[in-house]
Amino acid sequence: MATHPLLSTLQSRHDFPSSEFEKFLALFQPRNIAKNEMLFHQGEVVKQLMFILKGCMRQYHLTQEGIERTIFFAEEGWWCGEMDSFINRTPSTMSMQALEDCQVLSIDLENWEHATRTIPDYALYQIKNRGRNVAWLKNQLSNMATETPDEKYRRILKETPHWVNRLPQYHIASHLGVTPETLSRIRKRNMHL
Repeated sequence: MATHPLLSTLQSRHDFPSSEFEKFLALFQPRNIAKNEMLFHQGEVVKQLMFILKGCMRQYHLTQEGIERTIFFAEEGWWCGEMDSFINRTPSTMSMQALEDCQVLSIDLENWEHATRTIPDYALYQIKNRGRNVAWLKNQLSNMATETPDEKYRRILKETPHWVNRLPQYHIASHLGVTPETLSRIRKRNMHL
């Protein structure tokens, strides 16, 4: 029997016992999210965290100039939401949008806190995963600050080449911090890769 994608993710980051999984899974609600649906907007309090079973989403920030800046893309096997807003009940600094029809597992704050209090291995998973996320974010920030747009694009080709066919090019441009026209020139310069 195939392992549930959520259990696989939990076990990839911590020795999460299979015996606790059904109890944990019962705290989630399955949800279908339509392409282009907004899960939350900048300035709203995030009410749910989601685990993506199928589909792709983007989290973005709207600048004071009204420009959308995609911060990251979340695909199958990823958690999505805005943790600070979710836990502290504060307005989010980001928005989240489904780029495809998505199937997710959704958990509200009450159930998330219950899981954290009653399933010690989930609490340990959260601690370990938070540490990994902080390290990943530091690496992303460093790359975004030091790499040229061409280098950022080559990193996408190396680390997540499927994005080129999966994601609209204007969202990739937003992620790179360039216009779609500039991305087109970058792609031409890097066609040999």
